[in-house]
Amino acid sequence: MTEHQRLAPTLEADLSAEDAAWLRRQGWNDAALPSIASARDAERYARIEAAIGKALQGASFAERGESAEGRMAAALGAHLANWRERDEAADGED
Repeated sequence: MTEHQRLAPTLEADLSAEDAAWLRRQGWNDAALPSIASARDAERYARIEAAIGKALQGASFAERGESAEGRMAAALGAHLANWRERDEAADGED
C-alpha cells in the first residue's frame, strides 16, 4: 500500500467522491496520466488541479515539486494547457 492510498483530509474535502476515486485510480503516477480526450476530462483535470493547489497552499515551490501531489498538479496543468492549445489552434482555422 503506497502512502497515497488515502488522500489528505484537506484535499479529500475539496474533491467529489468521483474525483477522489479517479485520482486514486491514477496511483499518483503523474507520468502515466492519460491525455484529455473530452471537455468532461478537462473539467475534471481543472477541478482536481485546483483542489491540489488549495491543499498545498503555503508549501514552497521546492516542497510542491518534491511531493506526489505537486507533481500530479503539474501534470494535470500540463495536460490542460495542451488541451487549451488544441482548442485555440482549432479556433484559428477558418
